[in-house]
Amino acid sequence: MIGCRKTSVIGHDISEFIQEPGLLDMIEKAIHQPEDTFAEITDELIMPAAKGREEMIIGIRCIPFRDRLSRNLGSVTVFHDITALKKIDQMKSDFVSMVAHEIKSPLNSVLMQLNVVLDGLAGELTEKQTEILNRISDRITSLTVLSTELLDLSKIESGLINQDREDLNVYELIRDQVISYRETADAKSIRLVLKETGKGARMMGNRVNIEEVVSNLISNAVRYSPNGGKIEVWAHEKDNCVVIQVSDTGFGIPAADQEHIFDRFFRVKNEKTRYITGTGLGLAIVKSIVEAHHGAIEVESTEGKGSCFKVVFPKSEYQI
Repeated sequence: MIGCRKTSVIGHDISEFIQEPGLLDMIEKAIHQPEDTFAEITDELIMPAAKGREEMIIGIRCIPFRDRLSRNLGSVTVFHDITALKKIDQMKSDFVSMVAHEIKSPLNSVLMQLNVVLDGLAGELTEKQTEILNRISDRITSLTVLSTELLDLSKIESGLINQDREDLNVYELIRDQVISYRETADAKSIRLVLKETGKGARMMGNRVNIEEVVSNLISNAVRYSPNGGKIEVWAHEKDNCVVIQVSDTGFGIPAADQEHIFDRFFRVKNEKTRYITGTGLGLAIVKSIVEAHHGAIEVESTEGKGSCFKVVFPKSEYQI
């Protein structure tokens, strides 16, 4: 898989047979893990096409190998050819992208024509007709949002999100998002609060996509909080990371649903939330954006008391 054709390798340094710096670095990290740590290091390696061989994508997993006294003896590295899986995944993403793109334009055209009718430009409407057309307009708008989110997800999975990164002031970014959602929160008598922390927190990232992360989390908090609730948004630095948190006093997420909330099209449905509209793609998009920036997202939630979403970006990503 990695192009090594030697038959006698025992007793030689691994760097004599492997020239890939990323792979050597993984092995080095595994060997030098402290005794109180035992972590699996994973990555993907793209092997360029060579004579008689197409491009190959290899999934790599590396762990330390220790004796009974927890002394590091070496490492075990497993290679898995995932080329076919990646190609299938790409085909799926391309198909979703094509379908979403093809339905978005006609939906927008239908919506424009509906608005013309609703504005009375095609003749006066009765109250009942207006009610029915407004319902149709809402449904078409939902489908338009769905197609837009599918396109966004497809772009992220294609790796396009890794382009156009810039130095971001995280506090200013979340402040702008809080301001944009304040009117929506006020309409439900929800206190939307920006904590005065992390004013110096910075990161390297795609501005539009990081804004989308914060926007999604705040809009979800507003939608899933009852009237009179409270939402707090803040940023801070901890353990060489930038952390963004959105906390609410909303309906909360049942324990059984928490492991699925980042799945595509998954939505929590119970007596309190079944009337809340949505595509179930928002958190899937958030997770994809965060992971594309080499970050992580987690949630702490208690049903009936509220939720707190925490997004963590490693410091190595913004100290470039």
